[in-house]
Amino acid sequence: MYIGHILENKPMDMKNFDTEAVAKVARRHLETIKEPRRRQVLQNFIDHAQAEASGDYEALMATCSRKEQAYATYGSQFGAPQSYAELETHYRGLIEANIYIIHFEVEKLVVGDDALAVEGLVHQLYPGALLEPLFQIAVDDEDAVYQITKRTCVFFTFDEDGMGSGEQAYSDGPLTKEDIIKLAPDEVPELFYNNPLAS
Repeated sequence: MYIGHILENKPMDMKNFDTEAVAKVARRHLETIKEPRRRQVLQNFIDHAQAEASGDYEALMATCSRKEQAYATYGSQFGAPQSYAELETHYRGLIEANIYIIHFEVEKLVVGDDALAVEGLVHQLYPGALLEPLFQIAVDDEDAVYQITKRTCVFFTFDEDGMGSGEQAYSDGPLTKEDIIKLAPDEVPELFYNNPLAS
């Protein structure tokens, strides 16, 4: 599916921020697909996106293949797990660091037999204290929450059982200060303050 136009690269109005946005788009698209294999692939993607949206670590890992994993990132500084064990550490770290809270504003979604591509704008919330260690970008308030917006295309791959076996993500270049806005305290969703893996 294609929404019919190229999204303007701008921050998401937090009134419209929805961690389930990509899953909702995918569910609507699932209704148009008849082939069992493509439905299986898209359903796995929906389950994966829904689990990530709520920070449900166990459900998230249950969508991932134990047989193979191949992650890659192009244009960003994030790591790339190459096994299920590395992926466990990767996803636990994302949730614990509170950077799993994402609104993926979908422009295109394409489903094949062993791969799925989704492109659009990723709007992701970050604690200010992580921006300099992760991206070498100093901010004026490390206690604040920031929204990062990046055009991104992600290819998800699937094994013979229809389980997620990797992600290869492409962005429009390294993060810059222009990609970041500081949120007012009343703009930050409650989800951000209720980390599911917090001790």
